[in-house]
Amino acid sequence: MSVLDRVERILKRVAEVEGISNCEITPNLETLSGDGFLSEFYTGNIKNKDTGELLQIYIKVKPPRGTKIIEPAFINEVNFYAKILPELDQFQRVQGVKEPFDKIPKFYCGSLEEGQEYLALIDLKALDYVLLDKSQFIDEKHLRLIFETYGKYHALTFAYKASNPEKYQTLMKPIQDVFGVFKDFEEITTGMAERLNLSYDYIKTTDAEIAARLKLLIADVPAAFSRGFDYVGKYSTLVHGDCWSNNILFKYQPNGELENLKLLDHQLIRDTTPVHDLSYFLYSGGSKADFDKLDEYLELYYRSFSSFATELGFDPKELFPFEALKRDWKRFALMGVFMGIMLWEVKFMSKKEIQKLGVGTTDEQEMQKSYTEYAKVVRQHPEFLKNISNIIIHAAEYGVI
Repeated sequence: MSVLDRVERILKRVAEVEGISNCEITPNLETLSGDGFLSEFYTGNIKNKDTGELLQIYIKVKPPRGTKIIEPAFINEVNFYAKILPELDQFQRVQGVKEPFDKIPKFYCGSLEEGQEYLALIDLKALDYVLLDKSQFIDEKHLRLIFETYGKYHALTFAYKASNPEKYQTLMKPIQDVFGVFKDFEEITTGMAERLNLSYDYIKTTDAEIAARLKLLIADVPAAFSRGFDYVGKYSTLVHGDCWSNNILFKYQPNGELENLKLLDHQLIRDTTPVHDLSYFLYSGGSKADFDKLDEYLELYYRSFSSFATELGFDPKELFPFEALKRDWKRFALMGVFMGIMLWEVKFMSKKEIQKLGVGTTDEQEMQKSYTEYAKVVRQHPEFLKNISNIIIHAAEYGVI
């Protein structure tokens, strides 16, 4: 099946789901893949000839070439949109909340049929949602909205899990821990040790104590990955998972004021500590000045969490005490440290170069080799070393390492 046939077929399915029989379908076959590693993207329009209404659709398909994490990632995301999200939405509406959580894009349809895997969502960019410049820090205004958004989302997932524990387990059963596969790649831990050694040389000239702690971490990277990524505790829930800036779209008012955001890419969802979401997006996008405001941001997050948990009819202190949030940060924000370090490497990669990675091969080792070679070039970026070292310095100051 050609790309044109496939996209047209998906758009026709969306029209069926929406009950539009008399329509004009216009696929856009310009591949939008670039900064994403797990999918390819297309867009298309469906015009209702009876009403004149135009649906602008964003189509996400599983690429023909891939790695071990692509298949489970697609399974996760289709299950999230088709089964989990409707349950969460129905739950919050039954609970009678005034402003339901609505920070996830509208889903039309999807498939896990082998060779035909896809998701069809509303095209947020057609609604004036935009990405931040990935090479720049996320400023305080955006960080505050993100912390508040995750507070509300985690309150919803905690409350649903507490209210429907058996149904929650059923919904989560097909979900695969992609991070569990990811962290066991030898290339990942070897690459992390290389980055940490670069940072060690940078930090040791100014702070011998932090450098010494970093040296201990470097000697124990595989075990440190397990400590950081594998949550052990009683306060776990469904989390977003893949929380870097390219998976959050923002919308602005005509005067430039921040109006809204949407959380994208739910391929890495799992049941774990909210600290994994929070530390991932903070360390992969914030500046050292914002790291130093962590306590303030955590309080902001918890106010949002508490408010929505209460509205849902639950005691926030029972669902997830603030003390547990602070305690778990020291134990499990190491995951965010590692992801932040890796993501700053990606953030300094050009879209054009990312598109070239792995082209012409389906061999996983060849794809990894292409990435590794390009990553070594990116590590020479003048801001890369400073940014990842600031992550490590804050993690040491806060007791994470």
